[in-house]
Amino acid sequence: MVWGSSSPLCAASFSGMGNGRDFAKSITKRMEQSSQLLPHLTLLKREEGREIPRSTSEINDRSMRAYNEQYWYGENFLADYIGLADYIGKKILEVGPAEAGLLKFLNEQGANCTGMELSPLRFSHSELLLSDNSEIKLEKGDICNSDSYLETLTEKFDVIIIRDVIEHIEDKLAALRNMFDLLSNEGRLFISFPPRYCAYAGHQQTVKSIFGKIPYLHLLSNTFYSAYLRMLGHPETGIDYLMATKMTRVSVRKMERLFSEAGYKIEKRGLFFFRPAYRFRFHLPTLKNPLSWLFGFRELLTNGALYVLEKRTNN
Repeated sequence: MVWGSSSPLCAASFSGMGNGRDFAKSITKRMEQSSQLLPHLTLLKREEGREIPRSTSEINDRSMRAYNEQYWYGENFLADYIGLADYIGKKILEVGPAEAGLLKFLNEQGANCTGMELSPLRFSHSELLLSDNSEIKLEKGDICNSDSYLETLTEKFDVIIIRDVIEHIEDKLAALRNMFDLLSNEGRLFISFPPRYCAYAGHQQTVKSIFGKIPYLHLLSNTFYSAYLRMLGHPETGIDYLMATKMTRVSVRKMERLFSEAGYKIEKRGLFFFRPAYRFRFHLPTLKNPLSWLFGFRELLTNGALYVLEKRTNN
C-alpha cells in the first residue's frame, strides 16, 4: 500500500460507481440486503456514520500516517523484495490500496498502476490524495466477486500486490483464484499477512484501553473475548470488527496449502518477527523469525508472513 508523486505512466480514471459518496451508498445497500455478512463486508460497518472527506485537509492524521507508511514501504522494502530489475511500463494492481501511497511510489518508478478498493472511506482518501495524478487508475471492486470488476479490469497484470488484506477475507481461495486470473503468465503476486497465532493477529492493538492491547488476547474463546472487550467499554462496531477479524485469521501452514490449491508456487518466503513495516512504525530493525523452522514457533513468533508467488507451470 504505497503512493508517491505523479509521473506520466499510469491512467487515473475514477470510473465505476461515481464518487466516494455514491460508492458508500452502494456498499451500504449491499450490506443491508444481507442479514449475514461476509466478514470482509462486516468490517465496513465500522465506517457507517463516518463523513466522507471532501478535501485532503479533512483526512485524519491516522490515515495520513498510513499513506506515508505505504509510500515508505514501497521505497524502502517492497520494490526490491518483489525482485524486478525495473518497473518501467509494468502493469501493477494493488488489491486494497487504502490511501494508495504504495501506488504513488510505484508510479514514480514508471509503472502503470491500478488500485481496487472495497472501502468507500479509503477509496475517497485515495481519490483526494491522488487528485493531481491522472495516471493512476482507481476502481471500486471486491476481489471475492469478479462481477464487481470484470468490466473495468480487462487486462493482465505483471505484478499484483495484496498487503495485509487477505487475513480479512473469509473465502481466501476465491480471492487467490481471482487474482490468478488477473495475473499474467510470467507475473508475480506479493502477499503479506499476520499469521493466525501471532501476538497481534487479532488487531486488538486498535482497542483504546491498554488492557485491550495484550499480546495473544485474540486467542481467547469468542465468548470470553467479546465479554472482555465489552467490559473494557469497546464499542459494539469495534467488537464486531475484532470478532470478524478473529474469524478470518489464517495460519502459515493453511495459507501455503491455499497457494498450492489456487495454482501458485512460492518464489520467495519471508517469516518475520519484526516486520519490515516496524522500521517505519516503531524504528525497530527488520528481523526474521529465528525459530521459524520449528512448527509451533513458526506460527506464534511470525508477526508477518511475506510471499512472492508465481503461477505454477505443468512442466
